Amino acid sequence: MNNIMKEELFDPSGGDFVILRGTFSNWQGNDFVLEGGNREGEYAATFSIPGDSGLVIEYKFLILKANGRVLWEKNPDSENHPHGNRMLVLNGNDQELELGEFDFDRYYLAAVGKEVLFTIEELQLDFEQFRQILEREHCCLYEYTAKETFDSLFQKQRGLIDRSLPPNEFYKILTPITAKIGCMHTSVWMPGGYWDMEPGNLFPLRIKLIKDYVVVAGSYIDTLQVPVGSIILKINDRSIDDIIEKMRQNLSADAFNVNFINSQIEKRFPMIYARRSGFPEKYTVTYALPGRKTRESQLLIPADIQSVRKIVFTNFQHPNLSLELFEEIGTAIMTVKTFGYYDRVDYFRHFMDSSFQEIKEKKMSNLVLDLRGNDGGDPFCSVILFSYLEPQPLPYFAEAYGKYSELAEPIPQAENHFTGNLFTLLDGHCASTNGHFSSLLKYHQIGKFVGTASGATYKCNAGKDAEVHLKHTGIILNFGRNTYAAAVHGIDKAKPIMPDYPITQTYRDFLEGRDVYLETALELINNQSNLRDD
Repeated sequence: MNNIMKEELFDPSGGDFVILRGTFSNWQGNDFVLEGGNREGEYAATFSIPGDSGLVIEYKFLILKANGRVLWEKNPDSENHPHGNRMLVLNGNDQELELGEFDFDRYYLAAVGKEVLFTIEELQLDFEQFRQILEREHCCLYEYTAKETFDSLFQKQRGLIDRSLPPNEFYKILTPITAKIGCMHTSVWMPGGYWDMEPGNLFPLRIKLIKDYVVVAGSYIDTLQVPVGSIILKINDRSIDDIIEKMRQNLSADAFNVNFINSQIEKRFPMIYARRSGFPEKYTVTYALPGRKTRESQLLIPADIQSVRKIVFTNFQHPNLSLELFEEIGTAIMTVKTFGYYDRVDYFRHFMDSSFQEIKEKKMSNLVLDLRGNDGGDPFCSVILFSYLEPQPLPYFAEAYGKYSELAEPIPQAENHFTGNLFTLLDGHCASTNGHFSSLLKYHQIGKFVGTASGATYKCNAGKDAEVHLKHTGIILNFGRNTYAAAVHGIDKAKPIMPDYPITQTYRDFLEGRDVYLETALELINNQSNLRDD
């Protein structure tokens, strides 16, 4: 433990302990404590590990700080992807292990007020790893950008590594490359250690992009420090227009779809800001009050990473599906915020079965399908919904893709399939699986779309085991190994799914709290009803 003690991250005299956790303890608890502290800085213990002979266990050491904070080893076994856990085969006998040094995460240095920097050599090695993975393993690296352009861009960005850099500066070297691929599933993310550097110091305001305005839409913390509807002009004396434009230039999207890029800025602004700008000492925002030209400035109380993630990743938390029936106008409104019910497909199926049975029993002639904010998920869920809307059995995928091979065959119609008027609400958040699903509706002319252009096309890249942590910085590269395309023909892969009834939400609409998407759909339904009455 000498090295980590020299960095002031481990203080046994101050009440810090070295703990062993692993698969045998469900990665929890403090029962396995090491003892030591001799002149060599060695810590050791004898443990009886439960398990049959031949069982392979995985484990790591951690520091339990006196204040309760836990500092895990980073990557002690770099060959054991993805987490670098140590491994041991139980043999029923005593085994004496020489385990080397505690592999501490460089990002922990921020906890003791030290700057986190990586050397030129470390950054160059990570850059080469990054480039090799993209060139060797990405399914479609040159689909939208020529190899010659990429070769030049790789050379240019590598040349920017001319000194030791903090992780956010290295991030800004990598992202122009991933943004040039035209693949929403290929992007660069910061590792967990980065967010542990300043976990309580993120930008606290939620935003919405409306035309040329960056509008305050809410807060990530309980305190609303700037009125909803205010227009942000500057953050820490930097123009908000400049901040947003730099983000746009460095974010990934299928076919460079600006609708998806804008949706990601709205959804993830505090995290994107932190990746690019680090964690400033303070956030001072200059803004115009709602509907007024009066300018004010406010020093903000920041948000913590847990509060931000709770909202940013809400679609990962199985939000409830909902169905509302308005019998007086013969209309049902179904809201599907995500298709990401990977481990709850039965729940998704039961909801659809019961909903469409009720729609049929109550003789609802109109269905408003609200897919706003739905950025994809499990095709085994979206195909269930598709089976209720297709006019006859139709294939879902263009080809037999691995475990989804059955979806390349015509999908049997559901028993209570819908035959009335369908209006689908769509916005720029539409991506991935929602792109496949919506493109099928568009291609087969199943209902009408109301809203804005989608953030997706009929195809996207994804794949299993497509996440790599760069060796030294730990920065995460996600990339697409395979292409998945919906069973459509003659559609431009570079263009989004366009609405039949375009919506432009104005700043005034936002201030008045109007849902112009839903209003438009209901107005169309009302007009159809009036035509029938006439």
